[in-house]
Amino acid sequence: MAREGYRIFDSDTHVGHDAAMLSGYLSATEKDHLARWDQYRSEDRFGHVTYTKGQRHYRRRLGDAKPDEAPAGYMAGFTGVARERNPSPKVDADPAARIADMDYEGVDVNLTLPSGWFGTFTSGDDIALETAMYRAYHRWMSDYCGAVPHRLGGIILASARDINGSLAEMRYWGKSRWAWGVMVYAPVGVPLDHPSLEPFYAAAAELDLAVVLHTFTVMPPYAPGGLDTWDNLWLQRSAAHPWCGMRNMASLIGSGVMDRYPSLRIGTLEAGHGWLPFWVKRLDEHAETIKAALPELKRRPSDYVTSGRYFQSIEIPEGSALTNAVAELLGDDVLMYASDYPHGESHFPKSAGIVTGWNMPEPRKRKLLWDNATKLYARARVG
Repeated sequence: MAREGYRIFDSDTHVGHDAAMLSGYLSATEKDHLARWDQYRSEDRFGHVTYTKGQRHYRRRLGDAKPDEAPAGYMAGFTGVARERNPSPKVDADPAARIADMDYEGVDVNLTLPSGWFGTFTSGDDIALETAMYRAYHRWMSDYCGAVPHRLGGIILASARDINGSLAEMRYWGKSRWAWGVMVYAPVGVPLDHPSLEPFYAAAAELDLAVVLHTFTVMPPYAPGGLDTWDNLWLQRSAAHPWCGMRNMASLIGSGVMDRYPSLRIGTLEAGHGWLPFWVKRLDEHAETIKAALPELKRRPSDYVTSGRYFQSIEIPEGSALTNAVAELLGDDVLMYASDYPHGESHFPKSAGIVTGWNMPEPRKRKLLWDNATKLYARARVG
């Protein structure tokens, strides 16, 4: 498939799997553990079951002294993008429904990540349940992506609270066709450069898995910057994703992890991209003026970003002018197309058409739409 002559790899989409469906991948003991979470159980109008322990509500309107005390639902006040057609409500359970949406829009490949609610299990004390839910997710992903392996892939979830169990999962699934990356779920206060997480990065390099950085808005785990937006959803959506992305990628690059594992690839998703040039300039400056805060690095931070081993997904509303400017400053080998499908910020079914219509050099556009994502997700056997 090609849209207007371009193959399109969507580097950041989501799959809001139903917890009731995942329960079929749990043992009887694990189901008993999950039953203890019934007080956090929620069901939407389609019958999809989620859990909401740790959910944050943003109830203050800017300019008001106090937040509104009225009950607020998940992402209350967020309307999303006006669409001519919504994604199929079946895409989270039926890969055929997702493929039909992809075909309608003209998208070839989706990298899928769990929707935000799944981080809820980092907020409980039952670490065994957290690990069990990740195991169930991996088994389900094998079935879901396995139906169309050349078009759908996903990530392995690693718990910062269960290093050995997560490493076992990485090694079990790491060479599976659906597994293209790994994402570490680290609770608040645990930096991604913490030495306890080093085995994950070593295993990712060994297994050729991309290290994926992604943050969420109203559910844990809350990354840096995700807790200090003054109870206002507008500030949270505008600031928290970029700020979290900036700090997470800087912590990994600054830790020297890309020196220790020369094949390791890192991707920052859903955090915007216009900030990247100014940020790497600051990182370069302070890598010289505050050397004592870092281990000895072989290169400047900006050199790692432009090395062909670091990638970042775009936010479509930032537009062609800003995207071209980033590419002019940092080169054409960093940015990747992404839509956030099927979430409310996605412009489905127009996302792909918006970007293919951008005025930019054709080689740059091909890298943006396809080539760079296939380098980050090198295990995606998509041709």
